[in-house]
Amino acid sequence: MATADTVGAGDSYMSSLIASLLKDPAQDFGHVHLERLGVTAAAAAAITVTRHGANPPTAAELDAALAVSP
Repeated sequence: MATADTVGAGDSYMSSLIASLLKDPAQDFGHVHLERLGVTAAAAAAITVTRHGANPPTAAELDAALAVSP
């Protein structure tokens, strides 16, 4: 992915992190869960910076991106 604009990367990261925590609040904070939270939040930020302006991904776009990531 090429960077188009870094506006909103941090906001996308944090909103994805919060959304993930709200989606599954019963999770522990073990290594595997924390890594999943970070990977998901980073993917949201990565998608955002490929667009002009603060334009975060939809849940479907984020799910699709995570499905193809290693």
